[in-house]
Amino acid sequence: MLKTLRICILFFVLGSSAWAGMPVDETVTCPVGGEKFTVTGTASCTTMGRTMSFRPETSCDFVTKLPVCPSNGLPIFDDFNEDQVAALTSFLKTSDYEKVKKLPPWQRAYAVAAHLGQSGTETAFWLLQKSMWYEAPSFFGSRTALDQLLHEVELELQRAPEDARPYMNSILAYALAYAGRIEESNERLKLAEQAPDVPEYLRKYISTIRACQANMTSEHCQPDARFNP
Repeated sequence: MLKTLRICILFFVLGSSAWAGMPVDETVTCPVGGEKFTVTGTASCTTMGRTMSFRPETSCDFVTKLPVCPSNGLPIFDDFNEDQVAALTSFLKTSDYEKVKKLPPWQRAYAVAAHLGQSGTETAFWLLQKSMWYEAPSFFGSRTALDQLLHEVELELQRAPEDARPYMNSILAYALAYAGRIEESNERLKLAEQAPDVPEYLRKYISTIRACQANMTSEHCQPDARFNP
């Protein structure tokens, strides 16, 4: 179930549009403590566009994207193995976790993943990407979160297929521009533009980012504003 809640960079269609947007209740068991709770899933999902942060707008935006245990606040972002559950059981009893628990859920999940030694993995990358998409005010209000994403992106770029890299650099360019780091944003845009066979859709996204750089406070340049190619 958890893997179906992930939306990767080049997300298009998860299922038949004929049944898109049908909510389904699912029971989740917290791996630490065994608490059971209900989340909302879906049988299928279709994308309908993108926002300026490149977050997909879908027919299933109602799904529970990150299950969080109600009592202990543990974000369930993976199917934890026995060793990880043991490590988490100990971690949740510490003062360090009490500090982590104060973070928004996606950033909290990244901190938990880092505690499990997953910094530098695909999991760490997409947790911070989701924080940018679904916790935009908190994410962009934290230089630490953005710097963590920069670190994880560098490693993810080494693993990503060539045709995904200009998208990743463009998305990061938007994030840097929104944070006021225009010079770094332009460096990322140049990397994206220099990639071979950049599709027209992405070129329009890059052009929109450049236009927004002059006034990132514009309504049309906000993370949740719809990108109109």
